[in-house]
Amino acid sequence: MFDNWGYVEWLILIIDVAAAVIVVRFLRSKIKSKLLEVEQRQNRQTKKRRELARQKTTPLEEE
Repeated sequence: MFDNWGYVEWLILIIDVAAAVIVVRFLRSKIKSKLLEVEQRQNRQTKKRRELARQKTTPLEEE
């Protein structure tokens, strides 16, 4: 199958593989950044909930 390939076909194959690698790297970095953003958002929400719970319990303990 590869015996009758010319330089144009090999060049196209190399370009396609390079494009696939670039796309995979781009998507991987995009997904990692999005997961980091979600994790930070969850941490903020958890911190906010803890502060609200602490504020609600603090006045009750003082009475």
